[in-house]
Amino acid sequence: MVELFQVLGGIAGFGGVALGVLYLLYRDLVRDIIRRRMFRTLTSAQATALFGTVVVLAFAVAILGIFATLAESTGVRQFLVLVGMLLLFLLAVLFLAVRLVTGPAARAKAGGGAERRLTTVRRHVESGEADQAERALEASRLDRESSVFWYWKARIALVRSNLDVAYGYVEEALKLDGRDPYGIALKMELLLLAGDPDRRDRAARLSVESTGLNAELDAWLRQLRAEGMFDGGVRTRTELEARCPLPTRTTEDVHAE
Repeated sequence: MVELFQVLGGIAGFGGVALGVLYLLYRDLVRDIIRRRMFRTLTSAQATALFGTVVVLAFAVAILGIFATLAESTGVRQFLVLVGMLLLFLLAVLFLAVRLVTGPAARAKAGGGAERRLTTVRRHVESGEADQAERALEASRLDRESSVFWYWKARIALVRSNLDVAYGYVEEALKLDGRDPYGIALKMELLLLAGDPDRRDRAARLSVESTGLNAELDAWLRQLRAEGMFDGGVRTRTELEARCPLPTRTTEDVHAE
């Protein structure tokens, strides 16, 4: 690393050092972050702040390098170039500052709109209106990496009596959040509705494993046992939900794009 700065500094002075810093930023920060897929663990605000910081820092180093190079000359053209670069730098900083200040408010507004649309999704699902629920879910712009999105996809498939499709969707939801009590309850309902002894036994084991995870889920499990839902027999969705209604989401963790 020292040799790199010595070579660049010897060839292009402080401007070469600035180029070296930019190279190291890319090699040790940006490229590493992309390769390790760290953005999957960051919120949109954190990702924006991270890249904004990198851009501002890189631009600042570049400006210092250009300034150091042009400082040796007193020509008018070089001075105008320096002023223009400084203005661009200030505009970039201003833009990032505005984004960071207004971003949370905009996301909160978008999240509130998405949550209202999910209330519409739930209403259509409970009314058995699968097509309207599907359109409302798409209109919510809910993040496809959210377990809530796949939960509602599963509920919509269940309304259409597509048990296998619904089971695939709820499994996707639980991959993203394995402790979601609503997803667990829905998975158990799908296993019971399959009418297969093996799946019924899987539902019973899952109920034991999930006991104590959530108070609402525990109450639902007690109701299932009291109604004999694990004892056998083919259950229709209407009958099961009439006697043991699924736990209902009242507050959604929404990440709208």
